[in-house]
Amino acid sequence: MPIMEHVAIEARPAPLEELCAAETPSRLLCAETVTPSASAPRKSLTLSLFVTWTTLGGKTRHNNLTLRRVAAVDELQGLAKDLMTRAFPDTTMPAHLTTSAACRTYYHYTPDQECLSLPSDVARTNLKLVVSYDGWEFVVYERLLRTDPAQPADAAETPLLVTMIEFESTAMVIGHLGIRVQLVSYPMISIRRDFLDDVDFRIRTDPDTFTGILS
Repeated sequence: MPIMEHVAIEARPAPLEELCAAETPSRLLCAETVTPSASAPRKSLTLSLFVTWTTLGGKTRHNNLTLRRVAAVDELQGLAKDLMTRAFPDTTMPAHLTTSAACRTYYHYTPDQECLSLPSDVARTNLKLVVSYDGWEFVVYERLLRTDPAQPADAAETPLLVTMIEFESTAMVIGHLGIRVQLVSYPMISIRRDFLDDVDFRIRTDPDTFTGILS
């Protein structure tokens, strides 16, 4: 069963400063003036999506998905490409993944891990966008995964859009029993360019004082 977060995308997103002024329940890293420190050799910056499942019984399970950059859905391979093709046939692909304007608004990523075994009683999924730089990890954005098509009005400006697709594995025969496993994949992670560019600038110009959102 494919599930896509139904979040409206404006053709011209509001500046980051305006988003911070009208704060949503999600926790957004606000822009502020930074005095550049002394120049240093450019170091690599990597992204990961930290997914936490909370069950009906209150138990939690954490998954850390390392992300790699892709230009568009067409660059996906293997299971991720197959799932996206089946979930969104023909012209049903969400606009933020296909239109040229959206491509200028978002960076797109896909996890190295294609799928995860999903517990049957997950009640809540929490998402954290984590930036790794010079051996340190910073949580720069955090919110709940929403699967209800009726999204609140403030969801339009979220910097993080996540495609989630649930499916069952091929039946495995153990003894005389056929067992299917419930799986979930997050094949496309879209991050607004203005938000991520601001994070990149701040962490590189003054890494000693950068704190993310202290999550």
